[in-house]
Amino acid sequence: MYYGKKFTTYVISILICIFVGAPVFGETLQVVTEEYPPYNYTEDGKVAGFCTDIVRETLKRANLDYSIQSHSWAESYQKAQTEPNVLIYSIGRNVEREPLFKWVGIIARTEVYFYKLRSRPDIKIRAFDDVRKYKIGAVQDDFRAQWLMKQGIKDQLTLVTDDRQNMRNLFERKIDIFPLGEFVAYNIAHQEGRVFNGLEKAMYVKDMSADLYMAFSRQTPDVMMEKCKKALFEIRKDGTYEKIKSKYAIFYLPVFKISSY
Repeated sequence: MYYGKKFTTYVISILICIFVGAPVFGETLQVVTEEYPPYNYTEDGKVAGFCTDIVRETLKRANLDYSIQSHSWAESYQKAQTEPNVLIYSIGRNVEREPLFKWVGIIARTEVYFYKLRSRPDIKIRAFDDVRKYKIGAVQDDFRAQWLMKQGIKDQLTLVTDDRQNMRNLFERKIDIFPLGEFVAYNIAHQEGRVFNGLEKAMYVKDMSADLYMAFSRQTPDVMMEKCKKALFEIRKDGTYEKIKSKYAIFYLPVFKISSY
C-alpha cells in the first residue's frame, strides 16, 4: 500500500528521532521560575542558580527541548496552572497545590525564618501569635503567603511581587518582619546592597520551611513527567546533585548551620 511521500517522510523523521535520541515532542517545554537566589536568579540575562542547574541537568537527561524564563512568582504560578507543557520550579508543595500540578520531585529545601532589622529591639516575637502585632511582607501567591493566610493573617500582610521588594520595604520600615529562607536572605541582602548582619532572625517557622520541587502543569503529557522523575533520581544516585551543589559556596558558609538536604 502506498501512503504518499509526506507520510513516508513523517515516519522517517520519527524513526530518526527515536534512534538518534532527539526530542520527539512537538512543542518546546516552557520552564518558569522566579528570582529566589541562590536557588534561581537571573545573571547576565540568563537564568542561573543551584535549582536551575539541577533542572537543566534533569531536562538534558530526559532529552527534552526547553526554554527557561524568570517572572514574578504570581505570573509563573499562573502559567503553570493554565498552560500546557509548563514546568515550574522551585515550588513548595502543600494540600491546596497538590491537585494543581504533576509533581516530579524534590530539588532543594528552604528553612524559613521571620526576619526583622537588628536595629528594631521593639519587635519581640516569643510565640507565633506575636507576629499578628506587626506589619508582615509576603510574595503574592507564594507558599509562605498562602500559609499565613490560612492562619488568619491577612490585614497585616503587604503582598509584593518578589522578596527583593520585601527586603527594601523592611529596611525602609514599611514592614516590620517578613518570612524568608536563610540562604535567600543572605543573597538578596547583598544584591540590594544591604549588610546581612543588619538583619536578625526573629523566629524559625517550621510550617513555612519546605522542600522545593519541580512540577508540571496538569496539561503536560505524563511521559514528560516520568522521564524527568527518572532523570532526577539518577542525578541524586550518581553524585551529580552533590557535585552541582559544591559549586555554590553559600551552602558551606559557617554562618549557616542547616543540615545538608
